[in-house]
Amino acid sequence: MTAQLETKRFWGVRMVLMDNLLRPVEPLLVLACASLYAGGQWGTFKLAESLAYLLYRLAMLGMDRGLVWWYGQTTSEGYKKDLVASLWAVLLASAVGSAVLIVFSHLATGAIQGIQLESVDLWLIAGSIPCLAIADILYQANLNRGDMLARIVGKNLVIPLVVFGGALVSRKLGGPGLPFWLFAGTLSNFVLAAVTFQFMHRLTLRDLQPHLPAGGLARFSLVLMGSDLFTGLTARLDLMLLGALSDVRAIEVYNLVVMVGKSLQSIRQSFDGLLLSEFSREGARKLTPWLLDRLNRSAWMIGKLLSLASLVVVLGGKPILRSLHPQYAEGYLPLVVFALTTYLNLRGDLSGIMLQGLGRGKEWLAVQIAGLVVNVGCNVVFIPAWGAFGGILALSASLLAQGALSQMLLRRHSIDRLWSGPYLASSLRFAALALIGCLLAIHLQSDLSRAGLLCASGLGWWLLLRRETPQTDIVTSG
Repeated sequence: MTAQLETKRFWGVRMVLMDNLLRPVEPLLVLACASLYAGGQWGTFKLAESLAYLLYRLAMLGMDRGLVWWYGQTTSEGYKKDLVASLWAVLLASAVGSAVLIVFSHLATGAIQGIQLESVDLWLIAGSIPCLAIADILYQANLNRGDMLARIVGKNLVIPLVVFGGALVSRKLGGPGLPFWLFAGTLSNFVLAAVTFQFMHRLTLRDLQPHLPAGGLARFSLVLMGSDLFTGLTARLDLMLLGALSDVRAIEVYNLVVMVGKSLQSIRQSFDGLLLSEFSREGARKLTPWLLDRLNRSAWMIGKLLSLASLVVVLGGKPILRSLHPQYAEGYLPLVVFALTTYLNLRGDLSGIMLQGLGRGKEWLAVQIAGLVVNVGCNVVFIPAWGAFGGILALSASLLAQGALSQMLLRRHSIDRLWSGPYLASSLRFAALALIGCLLAIHLQSDLSRAGLLCASGLGWWLLLRRETPQTDIVTSG
């Protein structure tokens, strides 16, 4: 049993490593597209795409995480039946989401300054919603059977290469625009998900008969869908308020900063599926000593990676933004703020995952509501004064508020302090290195001096890693 558990753990580590190695493909292609399509087209597309992604998340009805939890709560036959029921429910919800996108976009077009979106483009973007939602459910079902490879390839290669790679080539050749390639990329990802799903599950037409999912799964998942609603609104309201209170070009600056900053979040998010599965495996409703140790070890391990990634983003961000387009140069200070927020909020994010793993869906929903309230209030005050920077400040404030509340709620279910022992002490040393490097970067004007500081910080990080981690456990720790 122990050998089997270790094999599964190393498989998970390899998959997460592959996931993170491939993740830079999308940001690099997005940066190229943001440069070529700057001036209104990029902001228009990202506004419509962000709304489509919100509706796709809602269309999953929380079933993606619900199926992870339900997999350990029912029989194999019951799980298979509820998996098919989930697919039908998500398909119906996706159709509704597509209709909502089309109607809402027509109503809101006049309220956003500088928006440029044709009706055919709107239909293409709406068509991506069911492709994304169904594919995610299929990938999650594959993960429950021990497969992550297809999801990694689909999310990190198929979608970015088709959507943004296709848009780059099309721009040079005068072909179709970004909405067409979004639909083509999401459709390709769906095909990959469907083929791998059928290979692993071997469903017949008889298995695909429509029926309702089990009540326990539905109740657990719908609470998560509510949290998805408030999470999505927190991120998307920024764009809508920027368009209404500023213009579509402010959306472009804000979106680029958030995209670069979220490349840091993606490091933590690449562990989400494994962590949620690990945290919910025991079916516990309290934070047991074993779960508490896993939580601390996860924060320590992911924090080390984030500290180095934050230094790379902050020290290399200014010349990259400046080289893309003159309008993006103003995004450097917002980038520093958002990168530090992402790093400092790691324990808050992990506390939110643990709340879900413990089945505390209502408390997680309360966290999202609080984040939305903070986000809207700060946006109304900050955006008129500071534009895109105000939007980043509002988003950062809401994320930190959510993280703090998640930790407060999780503490109620723990028999001991959440963060303690050598894990915390080690994490604080890595945090000090990252904060000092980022603060020094703000005051440096020369790209050469930034490169020198990056090299020095990288060397310091490696020396600290060797000091904090046993010689035989540097790669496999955590």
